[in-house]
Amino acid sequence: MKEEKIELVDQIMTALQKVIDPELQVDIVNLGLIYGIDIDGTKATVKMTLTISGCPLSTYLQDHIKQAVLTVNGIDSCQVQLVWYPVWSPERMTEAAKKQLGMLDDQSEKEEIEDTEKEQKVIDFSVPIKKLADEYPDFIQIMYDCGFTRIKIPGLLSTVGRVMTIPLGAQAMKIDLNKIKQAFEEKGYKVIE
Repeated sequence: MKEEKIELVDQIMTALQKVIDPELQVDIVNLGLIYGIDIDGTKATVKMTLTISGCPLSTYLQDHIKQAVLTVNGIDSCQVQLVWYPVWSPERMTEAAKKQLGMLDDQSEKEEIEDTEKEQKVIDFSVPIKKLADEYPDFIQIMYDCGFTRIKIPGLLSTVGRVMTIPLGAQAMKIDLNKIKQAFEEKGYKVIE
């Protein structure tokens, strides 16, 4: 994916955060309804799902998605493609969405699990950044400090992050890979290139 396309996808994801599911009052990005964005010239194709098959809001959401995407400079047309696999489940929601809907587990239980995970910290540069961010709580902040400022855009990890690796991101953002490696090693990680 070229840097220009990555930038357009970022801008589209930001625009889609303004599309709110009227039943849940949470945006569709944080709900995990966006499965992918393809760019072909000035046309964007948004792959999305719904919380349930036959959702009465399908047309409403598709119309609002198109309106949001067309606000992005460089995009002249938008197609919304409904997909049903993988099947949507609440696990696809971001922590922010779960918190907004009152679905977060007991915080002390969560911290205990995170403490156990910190014991063995390995960053494999061939693993998608979404998986690394899910595994290590401080991953996003380390990446942000290295110059990956877009990593904190809600929904970015659950879309682009599913396929983007650290080396691909570093190349796209023109960030020295050795700087990233050093930043993780300073935080006690073992880096596998």
